[in-house]
Amino acid sequence: MSSKSTPSRAATATLDPERLLVVLSQVPKGSVIAFGELARMAGYPGRARWAGRVLSRLPSGTSLPWHRVVNAGGVLTCPRADIASRRLEQEGVTVKNRRVAMGQYQWRPS
Repeated sequence: MSSKSTPSRAATATLDPERLLVVLSQVPKGSVIAFGELARMAGYPGRARWAGRVLSRLPSGTSLPWHRVVNAGGVLTCPRADIASRRLEQEGVTVKNRRVAMGQYQWRPS
């Protein structure tokens, strides 16, 4: 099995969404983070898709900044991209064609 292969169900069962949400809660206004980086910072490298699934299950009224998570190229890929775009722009992030300049807005915690 290569390192890029899908893990077994047993390995997947050990994933803790709360760890991901704790990192998400730290992403400041005016910044974005890629799904893969969010997962890596939560201790789950290579789990970008899993991070996306976790975020897709958040309730619509959540106070967590789900709108600050984009793909590695800076594209808003969530089904609520129109809402995410609006919220990001309110925070000072420029969004053009559902894309954010990662070099300018990517969160880099110290």
